[in-house]
Amino acid sequence: MHAFSRRNSGDGLLVDLTLEAMADAGIEAAQIEILALDPESFDNFPPAHRAPGEPFAQFTPKLAIAAFELLANQFSSGKVEKLVSRAKGLVAVGGGYLVADSFVRQSGVLLNHLVQLRTAARAPVPSIYLPQSVGPLRGPVGRAVKNNLNKASLFCARDDVTMAEIGGDNIIRCADLAVLKLARTDDIVNGRQTHGGDPILVGRDLPHAGDYVERLKILGQALVDPLWAVQADVAGDRSDRAFYQRNGMGDDGTLADMLASGKGGPVVSVRLHGAIASLIAGRPAIHLAYERKGWGAYEDLGLGKYVHDARGFDPALVADQINRLGQDPAEFWDCVKKAAPKLQAQYDNLVGELRRLLL
Repeated sequence: MHAFSRRNSGDGLLVDLTLEAMADAGIEAAQIEILALDPESFDNFPPAHRAPGEPFAQFTPKLAIAAFELLANQFSSGKVEKLVSRAKGLVAVGGGYLVADSFVRQSGVLLNHLVQLRTAARAPVPSIYLPQSVGPLRGPVGRAVKNNLNKASLFCARDDVTMAEIGGDNIIRCADLAVLKLARTDDIVNGRQTHGGDPILVGRDLPHAGDYVERLKILGQALVDPLWAVQADVAGDRSDRAFYQRNGMGDDGTLADMLASGKGGPVVSVRLHGAIASLIAGRPAIHLAYERKGWGAYEDLGLGKYVHDARGFDPALVADQINRLGQDPAEFWDCVKKAAPKLQAQYDNLVGELRRLLL
């Protein structure tokens, strides 16, 4: 449940890692179906059904359908509840999609996620929400999110602020699935080699940006021949490519292609899963965080000195760090290596919970 779109490689990665964790728990792929806002992007995966909502923040008929489904879910069995009625268990992908701190984001949660969340909360079968950063939660939508999460069989929080805001007897602290994947990568535990090459920058649009764009441009100018990489290439303003075009930045291709081909070197990413995917691919990565999830992930990895506030970071400091990582990343990978045993234990516990609740 709550899958978004493979057109955003970070969200696609979380679906991949969800399927991997379920496989490690003994659940076969043939037993799994996906409920996604953009099911067409999952055409090579288990059967994918369309979740109510509009994935690309556009005014389309999908929003009217989502509103109708929300009402149906309130008073009777809608499409999602009928689909869930034949399930043996419900697993929500991890992420940071349950944020209700403004009218726009409350509306997004209301139309894109509340039906799924409410259905999971009242389902007669186990429901597990994999590692999430939730909140801030405000207004009636925020209250509904908290109340329904407290009714899930298991809720995994990937940062301490979420733990405090949600509370409940069903909550455990667990790092992001991509962070847990990193801790299970053998060559990370055994050490990494220097990865030189032109630095890679992954930017994105941010709300309440302040002088963020100016800082990002100054960082790009301070680096030698940086590569601007696209992680999310979706319709509308949420596209990294559209963000680069609006702000006169470069566009050197997708991050996924760069990582797969070995192009470029260390990474500075505003997108959390752009940073984590880079780490998994063997690139040291600095994260410019804009929400609580970023600090939680990097602190879990022992990399607190390499996460900065996206809206207030010092471009000179970040440029110095990325240049040093290109020359000798040994200290960086040592931090990850030290954090790996604790993260491995968290993953083993999570797989055990999936096995206990779903088999």
